[in-house]
This record gives sequence, C-alpha cells and structure tokens, in this order.
Amino acid sequence: MTLAELDEIAARHEREWGVDRLPRLVSPETAQRWEKAAALLADDFPPAGTSWDAVRASIARGWAALAQEARQRGHEPLPPACHEIPLEGLPGAVAAICLDDTHAQAVILRAKAEGRTVSVWTLAEVVRVIQASEVVNQVKHLWPGAEVQKVRPKVPALPEDDIPFGGEDAAP
Repeated sequence: MTLAELDEIAARHEREWGVDRLPRLVSPETAQRWEKAAALLADDFPPAGTSWDAVRASIARGWAALAQEARQRGHEPLPPACHEIPLEGLPGAVAAICLDDTHAQAVILRAKAEGRTVSVWTLAEVVRVIQASEVVNQVKHLWPGAEVQKVRPKVPALPEDDIPFGGEDAAP
C-alpha cells in the first residue's frame, strides 16, 4: 500500500468521524495499540522484518478496526452536514463547519459528551466572517479560484513617544 493510498483512507475516516475523534471512542487498549502503530510512520525505518507497505497496510486495517469498535460501542459518525478541520498551529484543536444550527448543536453536544473541544461554526457564520473581509472578497472576485492559504493578524502601529533621539531637545 502506498502512502497516498493510506492518506486517502485516513482522510475518509476523518471526514466521516471527525479529526482525531476515533481513538477517543474506542477502548483504552485499542486506542493505545492504534497510537503505537500510527507512531511507526514517524520512524526512519520500518520495524525489523517488515516493510513500509506492511506498516501502512496495518495502519489502514487499524482505521477500519477503530471505526468498527466505535460503532459497536454505540458511537456514530459526524452528521453528513458537518465537516471537521484541524486548526493550524493548535495541536488537537478542531473546527467543525456545519450546515445549520441544528447540526451545529448536535456536534456541540456530542463533543461535550466525548470530552472534546471543538470550535463549531455554521455556514451562515462563516459567510458573515467572509463578508467582513473586504480585501479577501475583492481578491476572490478579481481572481476566481484564488485560494486563501494563510492569514496574518494585523501588526499594531508603534506607539508615539516623547523620547528625544538627538534632536533639538537632546542633552549635550
């Protein structure tokens, strides 16, 4: 199995179940086995006597096992009208974009019951934030298909001060 194939399997499960949600829904033993297997991908070499293909295939089976056990324990995937996205620079932080308030409330209640912190947004809220960004809207209008890749906060203006730096008020 290629890394691209494994990435697609992981993306499919995270779209269906939410980002980093499945390991929280299974037994501690299963979660621990999952974390140990997933950590192998960060190693420089596969374990002795195995190949990277075998490691990736094992992790792919792990995704299926997580989903199966979560269902057996009574958990359900995200509503199809919601999508979770990891928040960049905030490990473990997730945003959920939901079609409407009904779906948003379902995600909020589920996240609370599971002990997860999720920033939940409805599409209407996202649109209001987008509308507030005049510059981005102009760029999107002028260059259809332009993609927002990074947003930087405004840098505040430096405060004005009265410290003389060699001008006429400077001491000799």
